[in-house]
Amino acid sequence: MTAPIGGLPAAAPAVKAPRAQDEAKLKESAKQLEALFVQQLFTAMRTAVPTDGFLEKGPGEELFTSMLDQTVAEQVAAQDRGPADLSASLFDALRQRLGPAADTPR
Repeated sequence: MTAPIGGLPAAAPAVKAPRAQDEAKLKESAKQLEALFVQQLFTAMRTAVPTDGFLEKGPGEELFTSMLDQTVAEQVAAQDRGPADLSASLFDALRQRLGPAADTPR
């Protein structure tokens, strides 16, 4: 019998299946990443709009718009849009690193 290549054992150790709570954490992290991406997108769009006009910015307006963008971005990320969902795509791509899929739907 020949020795395994590179000194590796003949049978690789079995990869343990991810637990449902690991997938739930990953799904939540994907939603948070999508919300952060959407918030950055809103911020970039606001910088492209001219701000000079009839009304001057009041105190706290920058803080208000930042909080508004964050809230709307979280609501966008919370919606399930099926296969076009960015967080679902992130979840699918990263779930492969956990090992074989558990019995939980995305």
